[in-house]
Amino acid sequence: MMRRQYVLTIAVAVVMGSGVNVLAEDRLDAREQLATAVPEAIRLLENKKYEDFVTSFIAPDDLKKITKEQSTEEFARQFGKGKAVRALQILKAIEGKTPKLDHDGTTATFTHDVKDAPRDTITFVKVGKYWHIQN
Repeated sequence: MMRRQYVLTIAVAVVMGSGVNVLAEDRLDAREQLATAVPEAIRLLENKKYEDFVTSFIAPDDLKKITKEQSTEEFARQFGKGKAVRALQILKAIEGKTPKLDHDGTTATFTHDVKDAPRDTITFVKVGKYWHIQN
C-alpha cells in the first residue's frame, strides 16, 4: 500500500512538472499580437515600468540610436517624466479598436481622439515576431 502511494505521488509530480514546462514554453509574449500588445503596454505604463516599456515597445533599431547618446535607464527616466502620461492616454484610447493594416500586415495604424496629442494616429510595426510603437 505504501509503495503504491509513493509511485502515485511520483507519477503525479512528473505529470505536473512536465505540464508546467509545456505551459511555460507555449505561452506567447504579449507583443506577438496587437490585441495583447496594447494592453501590455498600458500595464507597463500604469505601473510606471518605463524602462520595461521602452525596451519592449520601442523598435530595436530606434532603441539602438537612442542609447548611443544616453543610457536606456536615463531615456526611460526622461520618458517617464515627459511622454509617458500622453502615451498612456493614447494607448487607452486605442485599446480594443481595429487598426488600419498595410498590405503586408506589418504596419498597423490606429486613430485616436486624444486632445493635444502631436498627431491623431499611433503606428505599430512588426519587427520579427513582435509589435513595436513607431515614433
